[in-house]
Amino acid sequence: MKNGIDICNKDGRRIIKGTGYYKPSVVVKDLREIVNCAKRYGDKTGFRYKDKNGKVTGKTYNEFAYDIDCLGTALISIGLKDASIAILSENRYDWGVCYLSVVNGVGIAVPMDKYLPAKEVENLIERGKVDAIFYSSSYQHVMDEVAASNDRIKYFICMDEISEKIIDNTKFKSMSEIKIQGKKLLDGGDRSFIDAVIDRDKMSILLFTSGTTSMAKGVMLSHANIASNVVSVATDIKVYNDDVHLSLLPLHHTFENTVGFLFMVYSGVCITYCDGIKYIAQNLKEYNVSLLIAVPAIFEALYRKTMEGIKKSGKEKSFNTALKISGILRKFGIDLRKRLFKGIFSQLGPCLRLAVSGAAPLDKEVITGFENIGFKILQGYGLTETSPVVAANNDFINIPGSIGYPLGGVDVTLDSIDDNGMGEIMVRGENVMLGYYDNPEETREVITPDGWFKTGDLGTIDDKGVIRITGRAKSMIVLSNGKKAFPEEYEVLLNNIKGVKDSFVWGNVASDGDVQVCAELVIDKDKIIEDNSQMLLEKDLASLFDKAIKEINKDLPQYKIIRYFIMTYDDIVKTTTLKIKRPAEYEKVKSKLEKAGLEIRKASGKIF
Repeated sequence: MKNGIDICNKDGRRIIKGTGYYKPSVVVKDLREIVNCAKRYGDKTGFRYKDKNGKVTGKTYNEFAYDIDCLGTALISIGLKDASIAILSENRYDWGVCYLSVVNGVGIAVPMDKYLPAKEVENLIERGKVDAIFYSSSYQHVMDEVAASNDRIKYFICMDEISEKIIDNTKFKSMSEIKIQGKKLLDGGDRSFIDAVIDRDKMSILLFTSGTTSMAKGVMLSHANIASNVVSVATDIKVYNDDVHLSLLPLHHTFENTVGFLFMVYSGVCITYCDGIKYIAQNLKEYNVSLLIAVPAIFEALYRKTMEGIKKSGKEKSFNTALKISGILRKFGIDLRKRLFKGIFSQLGPCLRLAVSGAAPLDKEVITGFENIGFKILQGYGLTETSPVVAANNDFINIPGSIGYPLGGVDVTLDSIDDNGMGEIMVRGENVMLGYYDNPEETREVITPDGWFKTGDLGTIDDKGVIRITGRAKSMIVLSNGKKAFPEEYEVLLNNIKGVKDSFVWGNVASDGDVQVCAELVIDKDKIIEDNSQMLLEKDLASLFDKAIKEINKDLPQYKIIRYFIMTYDDIVKTTTLKIKRPAEYEKVKSKLEKAGLEIRKASGKIF
C-alpha cells in the first residue's frame, strides 16, 4: 500500500505533499475533457430525476454531451461569446448543462446562491458584470424585479417554458427554444462552440463566497484549478460507474460543484437529484443511492434518527450484541456488517456504502457509529479558494476528528506554529484560486509570493502527517490566560445534548476584562415533548441543560469551561451549506440581551 503522502522540510517549512493512492483513469486538463470522459460512458444513464408529473426519467451521458454542445453553440450565435453568464436555480440536470455550456467555449460562469433575495442578486449581477442569466421558473419573480431595473442583462433564459405574459419581451427566452436553435446550427456544421479554444489558466468561473453581497468575496477559478482538483479527488476516493449519487448540497457551492457534480461526471457515476431535505430518506431508497456528499448536520440527523429508530423498536439489546459479534469477526478479517445490519440499511438506504462530509467538523461518534454498521463516512476539508478539496480521509486512513491527508497533488504546511504545535494551515497546488475578483490587495494578503494560500484556519499536523482542524482564526476565543478555545469544538459537544437542536458559542468579554465562554442553545421542542410527554417550563429546561453542560465541563480545564448559556427557539443564522454566520448570529444574540436589559450572567438559563 502507498503511504499517500511524502513529508519533507524545505525553506524552513515541514511540508506534507499528497501523492494519492489510486491512479486516475484519465488526467484531465480542463472541463471540456471532463465532458469527453463522460462520452466514454455513452448510452449509460448519467442522470435520473423527476419530470413535472413526478415520474422518474433520465438522460444518458451521450445526451448530456450533445445538450451542452447545442446550448453552447446557440449562446455564441446570439452574441454571448466571452460573456459572463449567471445561473440561478435549484439542483437539476439543466443546471449542469448550463454551467458546462458556458465554461466550455462561451464565457465565464457565475453560479449564484439560490437563497439570495432579489436585491442581493442584483448586487452580484453588477459586481460580476453579468451579461445574461439562466434561471428556473421558481425564480421568475426575482427575474421580473431584476429586469425592471437592470439594463445590463441582454438575456434572461428560463430553464422551463416561460409564461405568455412575458413572451413578447425579447430579453426573455426559454432554454428549449435556444437549444433547438443550437441544434440546427450544430447539425448544419457550425463548430464555433465545439472548436472554441479554452484557456485553462484564465478565469472561467466566478464564485461569490457566503455572506452579504457587500462582504462576499468573488473567487476567480480557472479550468486548471477545478480539473486538477477533480483528478486529485480521484487519487484518494474510489467510486465506480455503477454507483449512484444523490445531489443534495446547492450546486453553486464548490463542494457539490466539484465533487458532487464534475467528479461524478468524470467517473461515470449516475447523478440523481434530491427533492428537498425532508425527502432525503425517501430519495436514498427510490434511487438506490450508494454515494452521498453532504454536511455534518445531514449526517448527524440521519444518525440520530437511525439510533432512535433502533431504540423505539426495542431492538437495542440485539443491536449491541450484533455490534460486538461484528467487531470480533472483523479482527479476523470477516466482515458481515451489511448482513448483520441489513434491517437498518433497509430503512437508511439499502445501497449506501460511502459518504463524504465537509464544510464543518463532524462528530466523531457519527463517523464511528456508521462505520460500525458498514457505512463509511470520510471527513474532508476545503475552501472555495482551493476549488475546493484540500484534504480528506480515505479508504486507507479514516481517523475520526481529523481531515486525514492532503489529496494527491496538494501540499499543506503550517505557518506561525505555537508552543502546542498549532498554526495557520496553508495550501499550495494547481487547485489554488487565481485570486479575488477586482481585489488585488486582498489577493496579495492571502497568497504568498511562492504560491502558498493562507486559509485562515488553524490546525495541527502530527508526526504521521495527519491534519486536524482546531477552528477558524477569526472565530477563535482568546481566554484571559492567553489560552485558545474554538467555538466549533464546543458546538459539537453541545449538539449532542438531548433536546438541543443546534448551538452557537462565543467569547464574552466581561466588564472586568475576563473572557467567558458562552453558549446559545436552540431548543428541540419536539424532542423535549417526546421525552417528557409535555413541554417543559423555562426553569426546568434550564435545569436540564445546566446539568448536561456541567457534565461537558467536567472534561475541560477550568479556564475553558462553558460559563453561561441562554436558550432560544429561533434558528441560528447559517449559510446555504449550513455553516454558522458567526458575526450575524452574535449581533442577533447581543441585540436580544440589550433589548432585555440583561448582561449574560443574569440572562443565563433564560429563553430569548
